Amino acid sequence: MPRILLVMEDKNHDDSASSRIDMISRTIIALVIGILIGAIIAQTGLEALQDEITVMIRGFIWLIVILGLLSFWVVQNKERILRKLFGVSDTDFGELSKSAQVVLFNVVEKDYPEAKKGLNRLLKRGAALFAWLNFRRWIVIVFQSLFVGLGGLLGTVLLYNQNKLLVQQNQLLNQQNIRLDQQTYLQEAERRSSLVFLMGNILDGVNQELKEDVGRKGVRDVTPQLIGRVIALSNALRPYRYLGSDSLVGRELSPERGFLLLSIVSSEIDKSSLQQIYRSADFSYADLKNAVLSGEYLKGVNLTGADLENALLDEADLSGANLSEAVLRGAVIARANLQEARLRDADLFKTNFESADLSKANLSGANLRDAYLASAILQHAHLNRADLSGANLSGVEALTANFEQTNADSALVSEFGWLDSIRLHTVSDSVGSNGLSSRYYIDSVQTAFGWQYMLLKKKVEVKE
Repeated sequence: MPRILLVMEDKNHDDSASSRIDMISRTIIALVIGILIGAIIAQTGLEALQDEITVMIRGFIWLIVILGLLSFWVVQNKERILRKLFGVSDTDFGELSKSAQVVLFNVVEKDYPEAKKGLNRLLKRGAALFAWLNFRRWIVIVFQSLFVGLGGLLGTVLLYNQNKLLVQQNQLLNQQNIRLDQQTYLQEAERRSSLVFLMGNILDGVNQELKEDVGRKGVRDVTPQLIGRVIALSNALRPYRYLGSDSLVGRELSPERGFLLLSIVSSEIDKSSLQQIYRSADFSYADLKNAVLSGEYLKGVNLTGADLENALLDEADLSGANLSEAVLRGAVIARANLQEARLRDADLFKTNFESADLSKANLSGANLRDAYLASAILQHAHLNRADLSGANLSGVEALTANFEQTNADSALVSEFGWLDSIRLHTVSDSVGSNGLSSRYYIDSVQTAFGWQYMLLKKKVEVKE
């Protein structure tokens, strides 16, 4: 009996010590969890994170917070949970050892009922201790995994932000380079201001001579000296990339050359004076977008690379003009005279050439997609390597045209036997007409305008 009392006294003493240690451990665990959660929330700066990474980090943090709160609640309610699950609240290893000693003592004393009760308590305490130790180990592993994962994610965020800053820095540098380019071209534009002033003086001189009729009586001509000044000015007004809206235009153009040409043709100078100007003046790369030049005399003018998008050139005389590499997208050149005009590699997308005379014109490599060439004259015209896909060729006169390597896919024609007429009228110097008929056939196709004849590519048979 004294031994049992001694054991019970030792048990009470150990219970109080275990409770104090358990309380300290709970406080430390709760404090550490709170500090870690607060540090994570403070250091990550949730408001600064963006995109999907923000969602991932929030998920990590909320998971840590929830697990931390759950762990804190389990630690605070440890005895109640263990008592409800196992019927005991003590998880001290010393108590487990003492319970085992009591069971062994009762077995030795042959007090089997007490030994059975003691064994039951021993098993419950063992199960409670095992569950608690595994819970603590699980919490440690989970938090370690979460913190390691969060650390890797934060490293990713830092790299992401660093890359983002580098991208922004590169964008700023690109903008700076663009501004420097703009400044360079604006300096060129400022240099042109003196030439524009000179152009004003020259045009005033032209108007004055026309008023005074200094040349032949009744003829609106100008003196050779003034013609020379116009030619020299046109050569000095070189193309450059000027500032349009808030950015530089896509390619180098000369709006001053365009203005000079429009001023000259609108002055109603006689053709002989215009011929002298066009013979030596340089209007290449002139900016003539949306210009109105209907019916104007432009024979032999040099408009290489000029921008004539959506310009009106109907019934104009452009015979012998150089329009190589010019942009005439959407321009109207109906009924114009383009005999022997040079249009190599010109952009003629959706250009209207209705009834235009393109005899002996050089259209090699030109982009004539969806162009309107109805009733146009293409006698002896060079269309090698030109793109006529989708073009309207109804009623064209092209019996001796050069169609070598021409793309005429889906082009519209006026009659079913159009290819046969082209082939039959081929002469020795007309290359490619036979090639056109060998690569295409004509079929009637229903379009938005009804049934029409269309050139379609023949299927190439692969020989085994």
